[in-house]
Parts: sequence; structure tokens; C-alpha cells
Amino acid sequence: MNVSLLCKWWWKLEQHEGLWQEIVRKKYIKNSCVSLLKKKPSNSPVWNQLLSVRDIYTTGRKMIVGKGNSTSFWRDVWVCEAPLKDKFPQLFEICNNSEVTVEEAARQGWHMSFRRWLNEELQSQLRKIRDFLISFAVNNEIDRPKWNWEASGIFSVKSTYAHLCINEVGAHYNLIWKAKIPLKIKIWLWLIEHDAILTKDNLAKRKWSGDMHCRFCNESETIDHLFFACNTAKYIWCLVAFVLGEKKHRPTFGQFWQWISALLPNSKQYHMIGLAAICWAIWTARNKCCFEKN
Repeated sequence: MNVSLLCKWWWKLEQHEGLWQEIVRKKYIKNSCVSLLKKKPSNSPVWNQLLSVRDIYTTGRKMIVGKGNSTSFWRDVWVCEAPLKDKFPQLFEICNNSEVTVEEAARQGWHMSFRRWLNEELQSQLRKIRDFLISFAVNNEIDRPKWNWEASGIFSVKSTYAHLCINEVGAHYNLIWKAKIPLKIKIWLWLIEHDAILTKDNLAKRKWSGDMHCRFCNESETIDHLFFACNTAKYIWCLVAFVLGEKKHRPTFGQFWQWISALLPNSKQYHMIGLAAICWAIWTARNKCCFEKN
């Protein structure tokens, strides 16, 4: 229930109504999108607690775009029924501006630049994005959320709580501590869930200035990239998918839980063990490449 109540605060903040909402927006959100906000040491504990459920909140809402200045082009649900970063993860991984808003993208004529040349498959994916955008235009209205888990489109704690119980969004946090795996790996997985292990993008946030590239494939190293989107990780997950009789792997942690729960609904006690074993193997191999040149 606590998660549902915290999500209600996000909903109120995105309504652009009321004095306290305006004060909080000016202090923490300013001209940014909710999906692009990051935890900072200078934030209040209450605000960081809100940020801890932000991804659950954004999963439940679709943005009705007006100006587009409060909607993330890649990370929010707005032009189709999933974030573009999840629908086209390969393009998202190599785009030059992953934090562009819809307003900024529209101003640029929907032109997108990438860090490398697009092969035929990626060009086809880019055309699909442009097909979504052909009839779309921003206007002078305020961006507003529509709540997908309520028929009226208006947020309610009751419908949100019911959806979370049925779909177990966020339930894997508890699975970490209940899993029969070493304590140090439980802590490590907990850090992954909070985007806190020292991948190169997180090191850069701490003013580290070394090479930002993944040691396996030379793309930018992030948590989702290292464990799911990197070619090495993809190969491993494709083998796992093959063993389970599935053709596709899932490129993010969030999608992994939906995928594995659908494939093995009666084996939840093994989901975390399998994830831990594979990700720990990738992590130790990565560290050997970085520190032992192995």
C-alpha cells in the first residue's frame, strides 16, 4: 500500500495544480521530466523515497502530450503502448541524446543522431519510429498523465494497489533477501536494483574520467547494457532462452521479471538464483577484463 500512496504524490505533482505542488516542482523538477530525474546526495530523504517508486509510477501512466516539455521522448509512454527505449532498445543504446524531451525532438524535426552507422535492421527500426510520428504534432497544452490501471484514466490508490498485487511489480525486491544465495550477492543485487554498482556510467557521476566503453563491445557501459544489451550478455541470455524454449531474451531488468515469470510461473524461488548466477558471472568476467587484462 505504501508504494501506491507514494505513486499518488507523483500523480499530484504532474497535475500542475496547487501551491505545494508548484513549490516542489520548482525545487526538484524545474524544467525536467519526471522520468529523467535522478537521486542526488543533496535531495531530502523524502524526495529520494519518492524517486525509489518513480519507475513503478511511470509504468502505470501514459503521457497525453501537449507542449512535450514534460515528456521524455525515449523513456515515457506517449506515442505507442510502451516506452520507445523498450520498444527499440538497440537504437536507444546508441542514440546521442537519451534524455531528449518530446518538445526538443519535435523542434529538431524528429531528427535523431547515433554514435555509429545504422545497419539495415536498425534503419528499419528507425523508420518504424518515424511512422509513429508522422501524424503527431505538439501543441500549446500542458502535458498530462493518463492512468492506465484505472478505466477512468484518473489515478486511484485502490486500482494501483490491486494492479501491483496482481502483477507483483517490485516484488523482486523481497525475493532478493529471501533467495538462497550468499549475502554479499544479495547486497550486490540490491545495489543493482538501485542503480548503484560501479559501472562506468555510475563512476562518471562520481567525477571519474576514465574510458567509458564496455570492455566486451566498446559501447557505453551501463547496468542494463552490461547485463542485457551487450553482445556478450545477449549471447548468454539467448542460450538461456533457448534452453527454456523461448526465442527472445529481455534487454532490461524490468522486462526480465515479466519474461521469466511468464515462462516459469511456478518456480519463483529459482528466478533470483538464476539471475544472480548469470549476472555475477558477467560481472566477474568484466572485472577480470578491466583489472587483470584477462
